[in-house]
Amino acid sequence: MTKKRKTSEANHKFKGVWIPAEYWLDKDLTIMEVALITEIDSLDGENGCFASNKLFADFLGITPGRVSQLVKSLKEKGYITTIYSTKNNVTQRTIRVVSKLNTPVKKLNRGIKNTKGVFNKLSTSNISSNTFNSNTVSNSSSAKKEEDPEREKIYKEFFTIARMNDKLKNHSTNPTLDELKQLRGLLYQCNVDTLQAVKDKFKERMSWDMVGKPYSYLLKMLRDGLANDRNYESWG
Repeated sequence: MTKKRKTSEANHKFKGVWIPAEYWLDKDLTIMEVALITEIDSLDGENGCFASNKLFADFLGITPGRVSQLVKSLKEKGYITTIYSTKNNVTQRTIRVVSKLNTPVKKLNRGIKNTKGVFNKLSTSNISSNTFNSNTVSNSSSAKKEEDPEREKIYKEFFTIARMNDKLKNHSTNPTLDELKQLRGLLYQCNVDTLQAVKDKFKERMSWDMVGKPYSYLLKMLRDGLANDRNYESWG
């Protein structure tokens, strides 16, 4: 029986991603490897991609074991690197794409020159329904927004805060793939001051252990913050 993909109701209006030509036309990559590396690249911020095999498996409709094989293959082919770190008895994997979307992974001798891949950044174009649509990105060298160190620092701190009670509860708090995508999208839409205020409030609530679903609560605060930034009313 074919494994069904798991996606969020919140992303029904998500219009997808542009698969980079450097991946799509590379004969060294299988179609499933193309799909996986595109997902990894979309989540690879300054601090890397933290998604687990299970999250990728649910999203792609395959087993975690198959994802593990694909990750190993991409690593052996030189497309990604993986780093494992352990803190408070919780092991975290960080995946980095060796060549980002604006840089060809390999030189393609197929008559294609200077082809730039593009990825549609997630954006909140409809605040009232809290859906995340991809922006149309031009086929240019500026297709992928330059990362902001201050925002990326806050992004990393969000994960630390979300997991601050894991040791006491003896479990690891991880976001779903959809939550990661939404978090990456909101990270560059909210004002930095708003991100900082949300982070402080999030830390306060987590320190009181009053949040049952940390990432859902965090996303709700970020949507409210974005609505306030844009003088819209949030219906989140």
